[in-house]
Amino acid sequence: MGTVILLAAVFVLTAAFSFVVAGRDTPNAVALPIAAGALTPMTALWMTAVMRMVGAIMGVSTIQFFAAEFIELVPLDDSGLTIATVGVAIALAWAIYTWWKGVAVSSSHALTASITGGALAVSLFSTNHLVLADLSPVAMAIGISLVASPILAVLVAWVLAIPVTWFCKDTAPHRVGYGSRGSLAITAAANALGHGVQYGQRIYIVLLMAIAAAEANTIPLWMVASGIVILLGLGTFINAWRVNYTLTRRISVLDPLHSAIASSTSAILLLVGSFMLHVPLSSSLTTVASITGAGTAQNSGSVRWAQVLRLMMYFITTVIICAVAGFAILGSILLLI
Repeated sequence: MGTVILLAAVFVLTAAFSFVVAGRDTPNAVALPIAAGALTPMTALWMTAVMRMVGAIMGVSTIQFFAAEFIELVPLDDSGLTIATVGVAIALAWAIYTWWKGVAVSSSHALTASITGGALAVSLFSTNHLVLADLSPVAMAIGISLVASPILAVLVAWVLAIPVTWFCKDTAPHRVGYGSRGSLAITAAANALGHGVQYGQRIYIVLLMAIAAAEANTIPLWMVASGIVILLGLGTFINAWRVNYTLTRRISVLDPLHSAIASSTSAILLLVGSFMLHVPLSSSLTTVASITGAGTAQNSGSVRWAQVLRLMMYFITTVIICAVAGFAILGSILLLI
């Protein structure tokens, strides 16, 4: 009975997590196109929902590239189910809190960190199933996402702006604006696709681990995958305009040309990371960094560096808080029982 309850808890919490993060992260794809007038809000949302669902389908079909780092963390028994339950609950709570604060953060980092912290606690206080080598892939993935990807996004956006602005310098402003808005519409779809791939893989892995730990092999995996796809699509329509305002006004106010550069940069990084390098990247982090790079190229004085530093601190503390919370909650449970 306990196993069934834990498995049900994982499914319910993961469904809620999928729905919430889909809405909270929608501005990563649509904020710049809507602000530049490239897409109407409703058109942007429908397009994002469809492309995110397509990306989720592609993500769950390429799950083998991302499964290894999680499989080693969680023992396949009730303790593994407990790790998954607590980890998803922490990531969901952090997603809701940052959504309320209007802050763009990485829920994939929150999920990874909370599960890793919980797995470490279970290993130390109970199973002793982890060694340092098991944690290395997770630490490397988080390090690449938190350090390398934002630096690369800032540099790519800044460098890309140089030839683009030079090429457009003798072009009529209305033609530049028209072309930029067309590019924004295309890159919005690409960003939504990349987001769907990244989250589809992460969420599907968690559910696969829970099913394996519960030995519930009779559950059809196609139903699990379909549920993830549908929830990521429906969650797109949740209101997250406070995050939208953060991306379009609090970091830097970009013109359509530099908005297109920022959106193109984040789309390129997400798609290359997903399909070529198989590296888990945060759409929120790459979007914030790309806007910062494009804003610096447009006018370094237009970038609100205090806001950029505030957002970077949220990205870093996301990993720390969720990992510590996972460790503390699982450790407390094990010490009390």
